[in-house]
Amino acid sequence: MRTSAVSLAVFIVGALASPINMDMARAEQQVEVPAALKIQLRDTECAAKRNGDENKYNRHGHMTYYEVGPGACGHDDSGKGYTHNIVAISSALVSGQGAGDACGRRISIKGHDGKKVTAVVRDKCPSCPPGGIDVSPKVFKELVGSLGVGKTEVSWTFI
Repeated sequence: MRTSAVSLAVFIVGALASPINMDMARAEQQVEVPAALKIQLRDTECAAKRNGDENKYNRHGHMTYYEVGPGACGHDDSGKGYTHNIVAISSALVSGQGAGDACGRRISIKGHDGKKVTAVVRDKCPSCPPGGIDVSPKVFKELVGSLGVGKTEVSWTFI
């Protein structure tokens, strides 16, 4: 499936480029990929991962916890931090206002010891680096055991 997505991207980028007067200098320039294509490629990539075609946990970064409240997805999760598995993903992974098409998606998070937890995207994290996530205290305690650590390395993926 991934090969199909790459072939599709190459075809579309080639179709967008002018075949007339295309020299090596232009061929080496970066081409802006339309947002619709990025979404399609991401969905194809996620489907391939669900089918076990690649290493499932493709994102890595710091995990911290926060007191959940009104989130970028338009829900007020105040008071649910110790009862619900909620996650805010890095703003670098979403476009526009809110958390965009990531809202409501589930992710699987794997700690360094192999323990796994799932959570629902309900917010975005402007201070998280790409790959970093901010989770409800419930998620953090399930993976780490206590809130005392404050920050840990994890791997995660959309499911």
